[in-house]
Amino acid sequence: MKIFLCLFMLFSFSAFAEEPRFSGKPLPRFVALKSDKVNTRVGPNVKYPIKYLYVRKFMPVIVVNEYYGWYQIKDIEGDLSWAHRDNFTVKDYAMVKSNNINLYKKARTSSEILARVDKGVIFLVDKCEKDFCKVKTNYNNKKFEGYILQSELYGIN
Repeated sequence: MKIFLCLFMLFSFSAFAEEPRFSGKPLPRFVALKSDKVNTRVGPNVKYPIKYLYVRKFMPVIVVNEYYGWYQIKDIEGDLSWAHRDNFTVKDYAMVKSNNINLYKKARTSSEILARVDKGVIFLVDKCEKDFCKVKTNYNNKKFEGYILQSELYGIN
């Protein structure tokens, strides 16, 4: 009886004491920074020193690992660091990978070109189908909405 009671208490307390280690979402996956100032750390806790300060709201990064509410992320340069999951948005954002990329009116290369976009411009992604993603952004107080080839975007799962 004592062994049964000890085992029951052990399993009961451990179920309440631990937060699941994983979100259940696939790894690796893209997420985006929620604000324009995000500290990332050497390890998965505020006790670890700050490694990077990212100052680019909605910049996409790749989650490569999770540990008790912390995401280990890799940026477009391949640098790894840790940040708490509260620093990321659930919306899909993508960044243009190279210069002079066409933003099309429709999802085809024969469509009217609305703008030429340079490396680093971040778009909110509405949806992706086949080779194109429908995207939108504000740039110099001007709204842009159209289609970009998916292969030209960093941040698409």
